Amino acid sequence: MSPATVSFWFEYASPYSMVSALRLLYALSPKRMPLSQAAASLMRGSPSCEIPDLSETNIVFRPISLGAVFKAAGQLALPNMAVPIKASYLFHDVARSMDTLGQPGFPLQRQANWPPNSTTAGRLTWMLTQGTDYVNSLNAESQVLAVPGRVLDLAQTKIIAEWVWRVYEAQFIAIDDIGSPEVLAKLWDLYVYQPSKQDGREMPEGQMAVELAQSDAVKGGFKDNTQEAIDNNLFGAPSFTTEDSDMYWGNDRLFDALAHHNIQDTGAQKTGGFCVKAKGASL
Repeated sequence: MSPATVSFWFEYASPYSMVSALRLLYALSPKRMPLSQAAASLMRGSPSCEIPDLSETNIVFRPISLGAVFKAAGQLALPNMAVPIKASYLFHDVARSMDTLGQPGFPLQRQANWPPNSTTAGRLTWMLTQGTDYVNSLNAESQVLAVPGRVLDLAQTKIIAEWVWRVYEAQFIAIDDIGSPEVLAKLWDLYVYQPSKQDGREMPEGQMAVELAQSDAVKGGFKDNTQEAIDNNLFGAPSFTTEDSDMYWGNDRLFDALAHHNIQDTGAQKTGGFCVKAKGASL
């Protein structure tokens, strides 16, 4: 039986998406996890921190513009910030999860630079999720066509997971400006260009990658990716969608999304897919 595919929809301004991204990184690259086996075992059964088994699942990273999703859904730009005590709890809760996952340093209150200008980071990430051949074709005479939700091999998926985490780390822990082309170029060189080169794959260096992210093809691809999220009735991040068009919202629903296809196979789930196409809202 072929692996099921689950899409991970996220935005770099979303703290809970950061937690999901770290859990997926640990699942894809267990050696990256700084926790001992004993510490990791304590997370078993925790819907917000347990590390999933992805041996039978393809994870597809889908970066989006959450502001556009909020607007299409008729929500406030920062719905969690509308109630002060809820806003305080959000940062406390995410910091607690990050500590549990062995990554301390998440701020306990809203930063002056949050939410960040994450558009270029989102475009770079979308470009990366299209794979090495696509990225390299952006400067070639014949361009590789973009594929929505492209499933990549494990080596490329691991690089994407590392890159996504490092952008989150820069934003929330190092307190860098992820809207800065210089910051993004440096991160790309360290976590995309160099690992790809070691893996025998060609990738542009950071400065060139940032320039490519400003191309019409990449801008359009990232916008289309966000529109697909809207068409799938997504209203927040992180969200997870399945091959049969069902959706799970929130970091604590990661395991439910991963178990979805097994449950469907038993015939126990009767509600059908939540992602109804052609909703009508558009960017």
